[in-house]
Amino acid sequence: MKFEDMSLREQTIAALKEMGYINPTEVQEKVIPLIVQGKTVVARSKTGTGKTAAFGVGIVERLTGGTAKKALVLAPTRELTLQVCDEIKKIAAKYPLKVVGVYGGYSINPQIQALKKGVDILIATPGRLLDHAERRTVDLSQFDVVVLDEADRMLDMGFKDEMDRVMEQIPKERTVLLLSATVDEQILGAASRYMSKPEIVEIGEKEKPQAIKEEVVEVTHRTKYTGLKEVLRKHSGSKVIVFASTKIFTNKLADKLHRQGFTTDRLHGDMSQAAREKVLKRFHDGAFKILVATDVAARGLHIEDVALIVNYDKARDDDTHLHRVGRTGRMGAEGKAVTFAERAETRDERFSDDHPDFAWMKKGGAESYGKKPYRREKRPQKRGKYSGRRHSSKKKPRKY
Repeated sequence: MKFEDMSLREQTIAALKEMGYINPTEVQEKVIPLIVQGKTVVARSKTGTGKTAAFGVGIVERLTGGTAKKALVLAPTRELTLQVCDEIKKIAAKYPLKVVGVYGGYSINPQIQALKKGVDILIATPGRLLDHAERRTVDLSQFDVVVLDEADRMLDMGFKDEMDRVMEQIPKERTVLLLSATVDEQILGAASRYMSKPEIVEIGEKEKPQAIKEEVVEVTHRTKYTGLKEVLRKHSGSKVIVFASTKIFTNKLADKLHRQGFTTDRLHGDMSQAAREKVLKRFHDGAFKILVATDVAARGLHIEDVALIVNYDKARDDDTHLHRVGRTGRMGAEGKAVTFAERAETRDERFSDDHPDFAWMKKGGAESYGKKPYRREKRPQKRGKYSGRRHSSKKKPRKY
């Protein structure tokens, strides 16, 4: 089948030809007709199978055919938002449709100016979209077609509450399209909340369950850092994510490892969006092997060849632990997770000085969160005629 055989408008076919699209992929062939018919759809298909063009062609046809007013596309990350925005602009190139992307990490003012000029297709990350809704720079009640792109990643990144808040402001008479690489209980739960009797389209084989070997290493507070170095040396050359509990300690641990010869960098919530993107790109490209991170990296970090996860500090709950270890063993590959469990020291261990890292851990361990140890300040010695002895401010009587 060719796009010309799918009863699409000539302008759409011309735009697709300019993009080099002649024959639709399987997901495009099955999903586009359903969208054009106004059906709600849950589509499972792996990344790289043409899902963006599938819903892009569908919503462009709906809007230009007068069967829909405005379309909203929710995406989990800024990178995906930009990619989808660029793709849909090309598909809609032959029509006077206004396509706008809004996302966090950058100034909101240019986005406000773009929205004031009008929008037909809005591509957005959930947080920034709600920011615009609160500022009343966008009216969500005007959108009657909603696409939840990579819905599994949005849920994995903890956007469920934001997704619910967005969908509450969308009219009840709407068409919802949910696209995901997996269809599990979370996805089916989202479908039941947002959709009524959706058409389910599944393309290709389901992803294999994650193959992750988990190991618990018992350590004392003093031997914890030494144990970390041993684990990292055993996995020399592999990509590793080390999870720490706080931003301050993440910086201290990354710096300490770097000074001792490990190629490291850090990732936490106090970093700007641009800085975080730069770190992730360098990690993806192999510029360094060990990423020390807070739980900001536990959700939505998709680096395919992470071989090891180290829980240097325990996760605050079971759900966070699952998200942490889920950063390895992706796409059916085998992964490993090591969790350090602290125990109390024995008397012999407490008075032992055989640990070269004890001095550093005493100054900045995980539990001290980077605070400097208390030291009593010495008072500066007075220097002068009367230093070191008491004297009265009253003038002494003159002797005759």
